[in-house]
Amino acid sequence: MVQITYIGHSALLIRDSIDILIDPYLKGNGWFEGFSRYNPKAARSVNDVEPDIILLTHGHADHFGQTFELLERTEATVIASPRVCEFVERKTASEWLIPIDVFQELSIDSITVRAVPATHKHGFEGVAGDILGMLVYRRYLPCGPNMGYVLSIDDKTIYHSGDTCSTTRVNAPDIAFLSMDGDRTMNAEEALHVIEQISPKTVVPIHYRWNMEGQGVVEEVKQSVPEEGFRELEYGETIRV
Repeated sequence: MVQITYIGHSALLIRDSIDILIDPYLKGNGWFEGFSRYNPKAARSVNDVEPDIILLTHGHADHFGQTFELLERTEATVIASPRVCEFVERKTASEWLIPIDVFQELSIDSITVRAVPATHKHGFEGVAGDILGMLVYRRYLPCGPNMGYVLSIDDKTIYHSGDTCSTTRVNAPDIAFLSMDGDRTMNAEEALHVIEQISPKTVVPIHYRWNMEGQGVVEEVKQSVPEEGFRELEYGETIRV
C-alpha cells in the first residue's frame, strides 16, 4: 500500500520502495535571491525528509521550494523539465538530474513517472513566466513548461496536477491531487470539468490555502462530487492508496 503525506500547498511525500517528494515548498523562514523559498505552515522541514527523488512540476518558488537545501544534505535525484534541470546543474553542479518533457515516460525502480500537460493561468509559465518572475521578484528562477505527473506505483495510479486549469492524457487515477485556488489554478467549474474528464476514484484538493478564494472553490467542488470520492487533507496528514 502506497503512503502519501500532504506536507502543504502542493508538496507531497510519496513513500513506497523509494521516497518521492513532489514540489518541496517546506517549512522554514528565509529568503533567497529575492524570493521566499519557505512555507511556514508546511508540516515538514528540510531536515524531516530524506527523498530519493525530488519531482518538480515547474520552477516557481512555491514549487521549487528548498530543492537546493535538499541537494546539499541528500543524494536525491531531481526530475524536472530540461530548463529547470539546467538551472539546478548550474547552481549545484549536481549530476543527479533527469530531464523530462511533456508526454515523456520514465521508470525508476518499480515506479513509472509520466509527464502530462498543465496550463498555468495568467501566462505564469514558460519564457513569459521567467520574465514575470524577474520583474516581480527581481531574481531568475526558470519556470520551464508547467507539467503534471502521473505516477504508477504498486498497481496504483497517482495524479499530481501541478498548477493547471485543465488536463489531458489522464485516465481514471486511483487518486488525483488537484490544484484549485480559483486564481492561478482551477476554479470550481474547471475542477469539476477535470474530475468528470479523468474520473478519479478519490480527489484531494491542493494549492488552495494561500488565498481567500481557494476554500470557497473547495467547498463548492466538495458539494458536487460523491462524498466517498473527495478527501480534504490537513497539512501533515497521511493517506494510503
